[in-house]
Amino acid sequence: MKQSILKLGKVSVEVAGKQVLEHFSLDIKEGQVVALVGPNGSGKSSIANLIMGNPDYVLAKGEMQYLGEDLTKLEIDERARAGIFVAWQSPIVIPGVSIFNMCKAMVNDQGSLVEFKSKIEKLLVKVGLPKEYVSRSVNDGFSGGEKKRLELLQMLLLPVKLVVMDEVDSGLDAWGVEMLGGVIEELRKNNTAVLLITHNKQLSETLKVDFVCKTTL
Repeated sequence: MKQSILKLGKVSVEVAGKQVLEHFSLDIKEGQVVALVGPNGSGKSSIANLIMGNPDYVLAKGEMQYLGEDLTKLEIDERARAGIFVAWQSPIVIPGVSIFNMCKAMVNDQGSLVEFKSKIEKLLVKVGLPKEYVSRSVNDGFSGGEKKRLELLQMLLLPVKLVVMDEVDSGLDAWGVEMLGGVIEELRKNNTAVLLITHNKQLSETLKVDFVCKTTL
């Protein structure tokens, strides 16, 4: 019996007092890959913000459960430590912070620096980035596709239980989407639940999702 990772029950979301999503329900179990599709402005990204705890997005009605517990009781940093990872459509640039240092801080690795650097270099190559990027500042001068690839690296590095990808294919070419499919399958095998937010209906077929949810205007 698969455990429920994320359950949204008749959720309504407000931003600055305006309702942006109404009565939305979803139940994702471990190892499931779910596509959330809908036109621009239909509330798809609002769900990602709500899950991660953006204070601008208010749960007006309904319930959110993560691993059977009330998700609203967890702060943003607590949600991240509990295994929730959100890959945003436009990842931020962090000048002066290398990919190596970011990754080391994320996992608090206390082992050999040489071995950890080698691990990150192998992951960089696995997601389609040069291993030399290990010393580059996070997303500084990166293309849209490169930013997405760096997010895929983080998903593979961290002990995530739920991954939410906002406009997952933004900036990725056909090869990048194929590689994304491989990463998603690896997450699935590790019983990670994956929520793919997209306006591209064909993507759900390409990435072999378990089921599709829709938001409407």
